[in-house]
Amino acid sequence: MHPLPDTHAHPAPTVAGIPASVLDSLHSQISILDRHGTIRYVNRAWRDCPHHGQPVQHPWVGSSYLEMCQLYARHHPQRRDSVRAQIRAVLEGRAQNFDFEYPCHHGQEKRWFMLRLAALHGYPGHFVASHQNTTLRKEQLLAGQQALHASAEHNQAILDNMLDGVITINLQGQMESFNKAASHIFGYSLAEVLGRNVSMLMPEPHRSHHDGYMQHFQRTREARIIGASRELEGLRRNGEVFPMSLSVSQIARAGQPSFIGIVRDITQSRQRDEEIRRLAFYDPLTGLPNRRLLMDRLKQAMRSATRSHQHAAVMFLDLDHFKQLNDTQGHDVGDVLLQQVAARLNACMREMDCVARLGGDEFVVLLEDLSPHAQEAATQAEAVANKVLYALGLPYSLHGQTYDSTPSIGIVVFTHDHTSLDDLLKKADVAMYQAKAAGRNTACFFDPAMQAAVLAHAELEKDLRRGLAQHEFVLHYQVQVNDQGRPCGAEALVRWHTPQRGMVSPAQFIPLAEETGMILPLGQWVLETACTQLLVWAASPATAHWTMAVNVSALQFAQADFVARVTTALQHTGANPHRLKLELTESMLLNNIEDVIVKMNEIKALGVCFSLDDFGTGYSSLSHLKRLPLDQLKIDQSFVRDVLTDPSDAVIARTIVALGHSLGLQVIAEGVETAAQHDFLAGIGCDAFQGYYFGRPVPAAALAAEH
Repeated sequence: MHPLPDTHAHPAPTVAGIPASVLDSLHSQISILDRHGTIRYVNRAWRDCPHHGQPVQHPWVGSSYLEMCQLYARHHPQRRDSVRAQIRAVLEGRAQNFDFEYPCHHGQEKRWFMLRLAALHGYPGHFVASHQNTTLRKEQLLAGQQALHASAEHNQAILDNMLDGVITINLQGQMESFNKAASHIFGYSLAEVLGRNVSMLMPEPHRSHHDGYMQHFQRTREARIIGASRELEGLRRNGEVFPMSLSVSQIARAGQPSFIGIVRDITQSRQRDEEIRRLAFYDPLTGLPNRRLLMDRLKQAMRSATRSHQHAAVMFLDLDHFKQLNDTQGHDVGDVLLQQVAARLNACMREMDCVARLGGDEFVVLLEDLSPHAQEAATQAEAVANKVLYALGLPYSLHGQTYDSTPSIGIVVFTHDHTSLDDLLKKADVAMYQAKAAGRNTACFFDPAMQAAVLAHAELEKDLRRGLAQHEFVLHYQVQVNDQGRPCGAEALVRWHTPQRGMVSPAQFIPLAEETGMILPLGQWVLETACTQLLVWAASPATAHWTMAVNVSALQFAQADFVARVTTALQHTGANPHRLKLELTESMLLNNIEDVIVKMNEIKALGVCFSLDDFGTGYSSLSHLKRLPLDQLKIDQSFVRDVLTDPSDAVIARTIVALGHSLGLQVIAEGVETAAQHDFLAGIGCDAFQGYYFGRPVPAAALAAEH
């Protein structure tokens, strides 16, 4: 072991076995320290270098290396204590070495040094501190960093000047870059998106799908969305959803796959496409589909009708005397009329229907999903045509002037594609001219048989209105008997006898009355007439205890003022409300049950009774049934008819009786035609009976005479 010389006073020829001349020849600044951090030796490079303002001939040996290092760290004040602590760790044997790069600039000259402190092997308690000039390496590193920074700025400038959004995404789906175009498209700044999952830029369900794609890729490395551009929806910062195109490329970065997404906002492109489509398929004046789009819709309607076996209809519509308006008032006024006609036509249609303008004053209406039965389909088409006739017949306001216009309508009903599209329109056009020939402001069917049926329907409706006005309706009454066979009341049944048609079946005119709304005045007349007859019965001891059953249609009961109408009928006639029984059907309980219950309770408070007619044929819920203020259930005649021959009908009849009694209700059976039916029903506990076995519906005088 060689002693360490005091090189300042008497330079030794060797240091730790190394000739001092060798240490002096090194460019690195070398010093030897003891465990207290006191400098024991410095080489020539150390002695010749001005250390932070210290003179070259400074007596280094014996001075504190720790204090000197405080100066080295002055450019890093936050690390000053850390540097001192780490040097002490080496001196105290708690660390093997310590490295620290620091600047040591002199005037305008920029210099950097690398400090390295390590134990001096073979000399316990002694350490070597070397300070190597790293200026050249540092300058090269800084130059490289500046070049990289300049390159990054150049690349970012390129990206920021692209019209498309560019987003880089790591394997976890987190965004690592976001150019200005992407910021403009999505409304987020760079700071708001970096490190966040790219799914934040997607609405559902794309957001959930994206997470699934990333999870699948992480498991299998199968990239399903790489390559071809696709269109989907994006989500802006303000919550707006917009159409965009997206193409994704995969690259490798530091050995790990990452992705580059190229995004383009295609909102304007979509709008341009939509405008092109609008110009190609829609009438610029009215906004309605044009002939080209109509023909496409007709083709689809034919295919649909063939598959579903449901009918469809084409209505060809022409405005009466339109040319006269154009010639006298000018085309600009005519255009205003056409626009108003288009708006009214649209308002008359269902969402699935199509209204098109062929040109001039010619319009076509396509009705789909009509009834599979030809007659019913024709009736449905006629109802729409009547609606159109009414709507287009209302006065128009054209530049402040009132104008009346009417249409002529030709109708063709079809169900398959045995006819060409052109032939279909030609037939509708022919039917439209038939309407004009018939006096205009009307609708005609192309098919003669169908036209005849529709005319018959229209004639029956006209006769029904006239019959109401001329009091052609009468009431007949069918007796009801109790379990002792004694009459206890009757059901009021409306009959219609016309001078031209004779007796018209209720099965024929009641549905028409409900379809046209005439059931409302007819039903009110029946109610008031039945109450008047109830008052007549009350005057006779033989019939004073009789009840009067009156059928109420769903349309009647749905009237907001129905309770008031019943009240008025009772007050005007003076009938005993406790003898009046209103018969409701199960179908009335399917909609708005709460409103039904409220109205029934209000009428019940008047003293009126309720019977549930045709029970067992509908879908009434037992939970609803027990909430209704009923007095009676009526077994439908369809069960009574075969009660002796069909075990199922017998079971149903027994069940209805048992259910009614369990709810505290009386049970009456209708359609009883034989003694055997009566005996069976009486045997299962039926409380009352009605049917031909006891009497047919007859006028009030005949009923009184019979009983």
